Amino acid sequence: MSKRAATARHATRTSAPAVVRKHVPQGKRREQILDAAAALFSQRGFAGTTTRQIAAAVGTTETVLFRLFPSKDVLYAAILESRVHSADVHRWLDELRAIAERRDDDALFSAVVKAVLESYRTHTVFHRLNLFAALEDRELARIGQVKYTSPVASFLRDYVAQRQTEGAFAGLRPEFVVHMLFSVAGQVSSWTMVSWRMLSISFQYPRVLRALVCNVVKIAQPDVRNSGS
Repeated sequence: MSKRAATARHATRTSAPAVVRKHVPQGKRREQILDAAAALFSQRGFAGTTTRQIAAAVGTTETVLFRLFPSKDVLYAAILESRVHSADVHRWLDELRAIAERRDDDALFSAVVKAVLESYRTHTVFHRLNLFAALEDRELARIGQVKYTSPVASFLRDYVAQRQTEGAFAGLRPEFVVHMLFSVAGQVSSWTMVSWRMLSISFQYPRVLRALVCNVVKIAQPDVRNSGS
């Protein structure tokens, strides 16, 4: 055997096998990227997470990632939709409208606060993403605001304004009443979420819910004692 033939034979035996990437259907790859991005964004924030890290987490390349999600805005919007579907928001609005038709203010506010509390408990990643977006990127935060918060807030603002014409609420601006309702519910939800995970404190939901609604309604309702003075 010639020296050249022996060298070629040795190279054939010792060469490393070619890396073959396993084909993953586009739909499944998309879900993998969404899950990995949501986990990384919720842990490190948007500024602290790179597209390379996301791609590496699912065993793909940035080229594939950008083919499915051309920008961070598109990726973020897709993550939000995968966690809380737009259809769920519309169904919730239909439920709130049914309560509003009865002019039951306590029941309406209770339904809103209950939904916020439950959302923080069951969609933790969703709310962490919104918090990071609000702190780091106003444009990203606006996506969640317009898609999820604004429709409900607008409905409640119109409801409060209508009820004011019927004498049900004080002369507070409807925007303030809605802001107060969401702010109190959101603050308590954030605290309870931390307490469950870090302090092992349990909360009695019916009691917390009732206390929040009573306080908001008490502030918003007109003072009957001074109405005739």
